[in-house]
Amino acid sequence: MNGAPFRHIGGAVIADHGALSLAAARRVAAFYRREAEHPGAAATPALARLCLERARNLDAAATAAIEWRRAAGWSDPDQAHRPLARPV
Repeated sequence: MNGAPFRHIGGAVIADHGALSLAAARRVAAFYRREAEHPGAAATPALARLCLERARNLDAAATAAIEWRRAAGWSDPDQAHRPLARPV
């Protein structure tokens, strides 16, 4: 596989193991950024670059998903992951 396995498809962030919520995508991107900036990362620059690339690709996929959801009418893009209210 070339590049990071994060994509945006129809308002969803897709990883190599399935869809991610926007909150999860943000957490995973933050994790990869921390790994890239960790003091020990200087010893393995290729690994640091890979983590930074994954963080950037995940951020780009999340941004595209947010834009798609807003264009589809969601005022809060995170609402797409909340359960629908059912009438009683």
